Amino acid sequence: DPKPKTVRGVVTRYCGDYGMIDDRVYFSGDAVASRALLDVGQEVVAVVQEDRVSRGLKAVRVEAVSDKWEDDSKSQGRGQSQSSPQVLIGCVTSLMEGAGYISQTTYFSLESVCEGFEPCKGDWVEAEYWIRPGTWSSEAVSVKPLRYKRVERVCISSLCGRNGVIDDSIFFTLDSVKLAEGYVPRRHDVVSAVVVESSQSCYVWRALCVTPVKRRDPAAFEEAADESCGALLLKNKGGIEVTRMTNFGTLKEGESKNLVIWIENKGDTPQNLVSCKLAGWDKTKQFRFQTLEKTQKCPVGSLVPIPKKEKNFSDENTDSLESYQKNTTCQASESGVNRRDVSPDDGACEEDGDKEERRRGKQMTELEPEGLIPPGARAPVVVACDAGDPGRCRELLLLCFSSFVIGRFLEVTVVSLEESLIAVREPFSWKKSRSATALTPTKTTVVVTTQKRNSRRQLPSFLPQYPIPDRLKKCVEQKIDILTFQPLLAELLNMSNYKEKFSTLLWLEEIHAEIELKEYNMSGVTLKRNGDLLVLEVPGLAESRPSLYAGDKLILKTQEYNGHVIEYIGYVIEIHEEDVTLKLNPEFEQAYNFEPMDVEFTYNRTTSRRCHFALEHVIHLGVKVLFPEEVVLQSPQVAGSWNHAQDTKNDAQPAITRKAMKDHTKPAAKERRPDAQASPGPAAFAEKSAHRVNEAQVPRAREKEFFNPVLNENQKLAVRRILSGDCRPLPYILFGPPGTGKTVTIIEAVLQVYYALPDSRILVCAPSNSAADLVCLRLHASQGLRPGAMVRVNATCRFEETVTDAIKTYCKDGEDIWKASRFRIIITTCSSAGLFYQIGVRVGHFTHVFVDEAGQASEPECLIPLGLVSDANGQIVLAGDPMQLGPVIKSRLAMAYGLSVSMLERLMSRQVYLRDENAFGACGAYNPLLVTKLVKNYRSHPALLALPSRLFYHKELEVCADPAVVTSLLGWEKLPKKGFPLIFHGVRGSEAREGRSPSWFNAAEAVQVLRYCCLLARSLSSQVSASDIGVITPYRKQVEKIKILLRNVDLTDIKVGSVEEFQGQEYLAVIISTDPCFGALLEYSITNGVYTGCNLPPELQSLPNCDETRDLSLPHPTEPGSEGPPGPGPQPSW
Repeated sequence: DPKPKTVRGVVTRYCGDYGMIDDRVYFSGDAVASRALLDVGQEVVAVVQEDRVSRGLKAVRVEAVSDKWEDDSKSQGRGQSQSSPQVLIGCVTSLMEGAGYISQTTYFSLESVCEGFEPCKGDWVEAEYWIRPGTWSSEAVSVKPLRYKRVERVCISSLCGRNGVIDDSIFFTLDSVKLAEGYVPRRHDVVSAVVVESSQSCYVWRALCVTPVKRRDPAAFEEAADESCGALLLKNKGGIEVTRMTNFGTLKEGESKNLVIWIENKGDTPQNLVSCKLAGWDKTKQFRFQTLEKTQKCPVGSLVPIPKKEKNFSDENTDSLESYQKNTTCQASESGVNRRDVSPDDGACEEDGDKEERRRGKQMTELEPEGLIPPGARAPVVVACDAGDPGRCRELLLLCFSSFVIGRFLEVTVVSLEESLIAVREPFSWKKSRSATALTPTKTTVVVTTQKRNSRRQLPSFLPQYPIPDRLKKCVEQKIDILTFQPLLAELLNMSNYKEKFSTLLWLEEIHAEIELKEYNMSGVTLKRNGDLLVLEVPGLAESRPSLYAGDKLILKTQEYNGHVIEYIGYVIEIHEEDVTLKLNPEFEQAYNFEPMDVEFTYNRTTSRRCHFALEHVIHLGVKVLFPEEVVLQSPQVAGSWNHAQDTKNDAQPAITRKAMKDHTKPAAKERRPDAQASPGPAAFAEKSAHRVNEAQVPRAREKEFFNPVLNENQKLAVRRILSGDCRPLPYILFGPPGTGKTVTIIEAVLQVYYALPDSRILVCAPSNSAADLVCLRLHASQGLRPGAMVRVNATCRFEETVTDAIKTYCKDGEDIWKASRFRIIITTCSSAGLFYQIGVRVGHFTHVFVDEAGQASEPECLIPLGLVSDANGQIVLAGDPMQLGPVIKSRLAMAYGLSVSMLERLMSRQVYLRDENAFGACGAYNPLLVTKLVKNYRSHPALLALPSRLFYHKELEVCADPAVVTSLLGWEKLPKKGFPLIFHGVRGSEAREGRSPSWFNAAEAVQVLRYCCLLARSLSSQVSASDIGVITPYRKQVEKIKILLRNVDLTDIKVGSVEEFQGQEYLAVIISTDPCFGALLEYSITNGVYTGCNLPPELQSLPNCDETRDLSLPHPTEPGSEGPPGPGPQPSW
């Protein structure tokens, strides 16, 4: 029958592009409805007809009617599955009108949200969802908060514009929080609140509703904050029209210019111009009034608050303006304003050359005009700008009439001489890759090179490929819901889904990396010669855009000719800034004559494959390590040589008095002072370790217990716990906030294990080379190791010139992985620990694994070294800080489903690791058998430590830094507040890019960095050596521009780089050049009077205790009668 027929069947074969139904009906991928992903065993309905050529059956349309992951139940109603919905734990990643998405892909309607809960971006929720078989998308049918609680009688600790913080830990925003009728939150109000778990910057809770318990000011209930009338303020009114062209343009620093603003009365009644005022936004006073005959300097008048939102203003706000007029006192000096017949929309600019006369001009608080402006008359107001503060600046001019106020923004961009040195040299034009839709040539020839990918080491590889599943790639590329491929992603991580979930997340990150690399493919580029080798210039490479390493593969393609393309496979052998030296086919290298080539970058999957391999091999660690639930005490690894008096004092807590705890609470001999003790040797440790913990009495402490005599008590406790290993195989966590001596503690623990346990083999890892190098340097400096005890294993792609001389000695033996694997102490990165898998090293090879900076490693990356530790008696130590930056994950999907959570952070959220002040109050609020929190900070001044201590560390950080160091610059003449070593300098500059580099820079900001460097290095009162100054900025191009400026003034010894380049280093003065993303730090700076620079965002101008940062008072925006003009324009840089 030639007519199409509808049949029902089961997919028996499917290869993505084609498949078979019941092994007799063929279909192509184009025939599948909505391009849905099918699977073998899936029930489908197909429209089938006979193929005229093959005489076989071919489906012209295929539609899924069942869902493999929903027990093959048939769809009904709205197309949802009949089976029970599945549970999704995730974060709200986006919101739109009436709906939103959880974990990027799961749609939900606000109608499905539980009553009383209004979700916000960042909220953690528990949802029930379905997979729609027809569209292969997930939809939540119910959404509720994952965790919520009620807090009573807590104080509003911060209020910044429309955002605030309660009890230093709970975020709220006026855009979503429910408030008692008429209540306006104020700082220091005592409130009760219902909060939900939510990721909001550094806060983990968000307030849903807030009720006042004790108001700071009863008037707050009586009158709500007036949004003021910014939009109305700028409107012409009362028949008066005012010049709108009030931009001075771009002026050079030191230049002056006049602007004439015309006022014309086009109404029928005279209008009385009472006064002209400046609102006082520009703290540097670059704007002033002057008459047409002579110049007179005019300090700014009273400040006017600026509303955040302008769209709510209407003509009904006139009364507020009149209220402002009545509450403002005007002290005017007599000066006339002449009238000219000039159009009110024309702004006339004049150069002001008589600066001396301007300086002698009589100061006045405002300009008083000549009174009435009759109908049809015009009156000029002359404003002068004396450019003195680089960057963009905005001031507000207020024209006060009898019954209304008209405002105009005065704007200027000031450029300095130094900016010309780093101005954009050529327009930005980044060459993009060719369109993916380009036709494939008919013939491609691939030419390979004899060069090995990594000729430095020849290692066998036991690593499987772990190819990315095609269906997963299609999910991402076609933006199909990822839960259709792996529904396990919606579940909470557990032992049964551990490998599958992390494998999928790793693949998602790889897919994103491959897609991102394609964006950097280049077309029509020419290579340079360097001897016999060819060099490719890769814009953006210096800041890892793209990220390339030695050994990476590139593909060079000739231009298409008669449908023929030749591909040359090359490998990176050297990288210098943005120049990449390649090894290609020798014949091509000789014959190349600067022909244009297309370049394709390929993703190096080595680290990812090591992570996959580790996932397979850490399963032996089991629930005890990966999902610990209870503490089971083991016999100590080392007990006989340790004095337990310290432990007895700290461990006497009810929650720790478990069975076998008696071994840790026996009386002990009095501990000697560390500085009076002698250095131990291997023999002494071996002899001491023969004693058992259950002996009648604890052995007497040896003469010198610690290699480092200046360890504090928490550091000593951590070393004892690590050496004892009471809870192994549970990981021991060393929680080390910045500057608390975390690495110092790790060094001591490594030395102690090395000498106390002669059968130990220690692997010390860190996520980055800089962190691993720091551990190696510290162990070297300790002088506690004999030659041949330690080895530093580097990645094959690491260049020798990046290794410091002190470490090179330990790197030589690290080149031979077989030899290196036999050393007692091995230091490497987490990824390079996978080299030991390649030579067949397996579980149990290491007795102790230390991971420093564990908070910066993804969990699969952290598993690479953990997979080599003994599952019986191995000891795992994770050192880091979960409150600092976590793993760098670029895939939004992988982030949404948990790849950005480090193993350190995840473990510390489990019950046995949780903070418990009631049970462990005397031990730093954590179970000392599992966690030691270091709180003594040896780096910072109290003023610099107070804010992070309050935001992240429960106000527990203690100042222990050397006073002579941290107070050495307190008298610097440029500090806004003497005795407070912090400056927050706002700069309104412009971001720019140039040439083919994708990196950004801000010239005005770079100049300000230069000026602070000069002020510090050439200060008369507090001169700082250039080598003691560090400049941190995230953008490579900004680094380059700042270095140009510093080189111009002979300050090349100042280090400039990214955060990673400052790993573990300390500087007397640090300058951070970055975007305005530090809200809490900005508020802290304002309230402490150390903000300077450009005018503040309007919502911050009413913060208390910031009078020192401006000359005039500013009424609180919520006080009766306070009005606010619209805020300034562009956001500043800091």
